[in-house]
Amino acid sequence: MQESNQNAEVPKTLEPTTLIKDENFRVYSEIDILFLLRKITQTNSLVMLSFNDGNNSFLTSILAVNSDEKKLIIDYGPNEKISQQALQSKKLFFVTTQNKVKIEFSSNHIDKTDFKGKNAFLINIPEYLLRIQRRDNFRISTPIAKPLKCLIPIPVENKSITTEITLLDISCGGIGAIDQNSNINFEPGIIYKDCQISLPEIGIVNATIVVKNAYPMKLQSGASYYRIGCQFIDLPAKTEAMIQRYIVKQEQIIKTKDS
Repeated sequence: MQESNQNAEVPKTLEPTTLIKDENFRVYSEIDILFLLRKITQTNSLVMLSFNDGNNSFLTSILAVNSDEKKLIIDYGPNEKISQQALQSKKLFFVTTQNKVKIEFSSNHIDKTDFKGKNAFLINIPEYLLRIQRRDNFRISTPIAKPLKCLIPIPVENKSITTEITLLDISCGGIGAIDQNSNINFEPGIIYKDCQISLPEIGIVNATIVVKNAYPMKLQSGASYYRIGCQFIDLPAKTEAMIQRYIVKQEQIIKTKDS
């Protein structure tokens, strides 16, 4: 088991945020929660356990996920004194990361248990996780078979026409796409408002994008297209949460295919 160190310097990525009550970043789906917790366990990611209003904390890890009993087994504290303080606490917070995305959850009760002959903590699988993806973080490729489209309104002589580009990847920071039309000016700095991306089983994302880069490319067939990188501008928290949920679902699909 991982040796915890109460006095170790806390990585900034494991510092609790002020968003613990922000509904827009909460993941409630049990399937999504179990998927994320198992990924954290498999990668042996560090977990910061804090209690006593954040005055006490130590590094630990998730040892096992028991989906049948809906329990999480957490590595024990660095010493018995700090472990007993945690066991007597009414509110505990856990902060970790998965694919550079901060994950937070809480527990109102913690028990002592035995895991492979050693002391460990036992808590209920949380009702929700807080999943906070920063703008410069994880970008996921979109499906090739059923690619996502971004619909872009283009003003033309006092009216608006809609054209589309095909997404190659998406993150909470922006999109990578290709365009085989010639209706759009993709010079860096150009801004397009009221763009729409339909995320299957999630909903429609409405966003303003700014072109960051664009360059022409040619296929072996001789056909030409533009490879584009666009950044979201002032993406609302609710919209960002929708993209996060889409990324989680795509990760699940990839995991299922690989297993």
